Amino acid sequence: MANIYHNGFRWIQNRNAPGCPPPIMILPVADDFAVKLTRGYPVKLISDGTIEDADPGDAVYGITDGVEQYYDGTVMRAGTALPAATSYDTVTGRQSRVRVIPVRGQLFRATVDENTTATTLAGYQAFVGENVEWAAGTASGDEAGCQLDISGHATTNSLSVKIEAIPDKETQDFTSTGVSLIVSFNLIQDTASGSTTGT
Repeated sequence: MANIYHNGFRWIQNRNAPGCPPPIMILPVADDFAVKLTRGYPVKLISDGTIEDADPGDAVYGITDGVEQYYDGTVMRAGTALPAATSYDTVTGRQSRVRVIPVRGQLFRATVDENTTATTLAGYQAFVGENVEWAAGTASGDEAGCQLDISGHATTNSLSVKIEAIPDKETQDFTSTGVSLIVSFNLIQDTASGSTTGT
């Protein structure tokens, strides 16, 4: 039995308000951004107030959840991914804007990148509460290819992602690739409650 792949990071729930929909912010993207920005990819804020893709090990602000608007050179469009090198030139109304789920307080679902570090439910259960780094992977269409680098699981707090739980225990094939885990983010680019500075 093969596992169903969930490309990138998929929102599951708000840890503090489980019945609520995901918090969505619409944020501008750096102009003429060189990388196709796909759904489910971690992003970070940069100094001019726009966003760009995060790298593994970066403090993450949020996860992309679709494109609110972008200029294709002729007309304004919306969609699931922002094409690379999209530019609004100097017309602010054409600026690319992406839907982003801030990661603070949220739970996401992501798949692991191989099937040798663990091959049983008991093996994966031993990792719950530990931390891992994520890897960019290969995008599939308009969905991010991000996965969890499960071989690097550790109690080290400097890793970006924390393993919270194992969903669908009865139906996942733990000997196969694409095992899904529920995770949260440790390295967060956000302003702490009551603070006037970023953390």
